[in-house]
Amino acid sequence: MISLTLLKSNGGAGTETLKGFPGEVRQGELLWVDAESPTEQELADLKQRFGLDDYAVEDVVHRNQRPKLEDYGKSVFAVIHVPVVKSRKSEIVELFVFFQKSWIITIHSVESELIHAVDSRIRTRGLSPLATTPSPDLLFYIFLDFAVDAYYPILDEVENRLEELDKQAATTFKTRVKRMENVITIITTIEAVRKRLMTLRHSLTPTRDMLGMVMRGAVPFVADTSLRSFRDVYDHSFQLLETIDNDRDRTSDVRDLYISLHSASTDNTIKVLTLVATIFLPLTLLAGIYGMNFSPGFFQPGSSDPLGFYILILTMFVISLGFVYYFKRSGWI
Repeated sequence: MISLTLLKSNGGAGTETLKGFPGEVRQGELLWVDAESPTEQELADLKQRFGLDDYAVEDVVHRNQRPKLEDYGKSVFAVIHVPVVKSRKSEIVELFVFFQKSWIITIHSVESELIHAVDSRIRTRGLSPLATTPSPDLLFYIFLDFAVDAYYPILDEVENRLEELDKQAATTFKTRVKRMENVITIITTIEAVRKRLMTLRHSLTPTRDMLGMVMRGAVPFVADTSLRSFRDVYDHSFQLLETIDNDRDRTSDVRDLYISLHSASTDNTIKVLTLVATIFLPLTLLAGIYGMNFSPGFFQPGSSDPLGFYILILTMFVISLGFVYYFKRSGWI
């Protein structure tokens, strides 16, 4: 059976809770101690009661550790990253685990959904169908399994977001209203998604390496019969890393798509303005010449003719049509 002891920091009551621990864990039993936001005194009591290593306890105090697995002889220390979603933003919660052949300790600074999920499973059906006899390595596997599986809904949300941005590209450039503001907002969103993927990758890569250590049999207190269960989590970590890399490439593709469309839109605008300026250049020249205050003469033919104004307007109109025809034939418009 599994004996679960919950230890929450509540103004120094932890010492009395620690005194309630059994002196020895009987054969076929497993002691699981879960400490939420323990005080320094409670950590010291845990260290003394279970012989925890000083460096491992120091990592717990300082936090901000990468996922890792370390063998301290009497016990194994592991840091597990658990991704959680808060207000459409993913955060990484650290779970510190100590385990030996007859006990396992979990320490976390905030209330953990993973702990509640594992606790519910253990109370409902124990470690079945993994084993009938409880062991710390299998409970450690469950923690890793729940933590790795927590990446799936986050990546699904990221993929759906990228799909929306991809579809939104066509409609964004159909209208000129606030186009630049929309493009800047979308590019910023893409960069936020990319940063989110980088955070998940930096967390999941050492988790995969940690599982690789377990698969190589380099971790004590992990039975060979349990390696099959860890292999499943190991495969999931590889699959998730491939998904993250594919999503990162897709963010680059979507970003390049928006930049290309924006450049094409800008080039088209510049082309239209250039064509208009080119068409009006000779017209402006003629208007400037005939707008000079000179008497009728050689330099202003037809200026004394009553029909001269209309002839000039017709000439300007013919020149404009000629430019439009030439531009269309050249494929510029």
